[in-house]
Amino acid sequence: MNQGIFRRDRRGATAIEFALLAPVFLGMIFSLVEGGRMLWIKQTLAEVAFSTARCMSVSVACDTEAKQKGYALTRAAGYGQTLIAANVVPAPNTTCNGAAGMSQVTITTAFNSPVTGLLPILPSTVSGLGCFPKL
Repeated sequence: MNQGIFRRDRRGATAIEFALLAPVFLGMIFSLVEGGRMLWIKQTLAEVAFSTARCMSVSVACDTEAKQKGYALTRAAGYGQTLIAANVVPAPNTTCNGAAGMSQVTITTAFNSPVTGLLPILPSTVSGLGCFPKL
């Protein structure tokens, strides 16, 4: 059998190249989508934490811990993010980022990704921190 025929035969080369590059390409696409979703959740938590810390400082609507947690849950629901009250930790009159006399709120939530097994670099939790001066 003449092996020169097989060297010149290029049928199927595209399919082989695709089979080699498709997993890398799809991994990059999933990384971008899940990374963007993670950053969106982190930004949402930071905004909700800041808004709750501000409410603690300037409004009587957040004068108790139960009201503060309720405010945070309602605000997060407006962004489509479901939180658990136990994961919202308000701290009135504390030091935040080196400044004393601040209202601080820390929010943590689980980050459940359908591609965690494929992309082990994704975190299992995401958190946000918000501070506002006590007035």
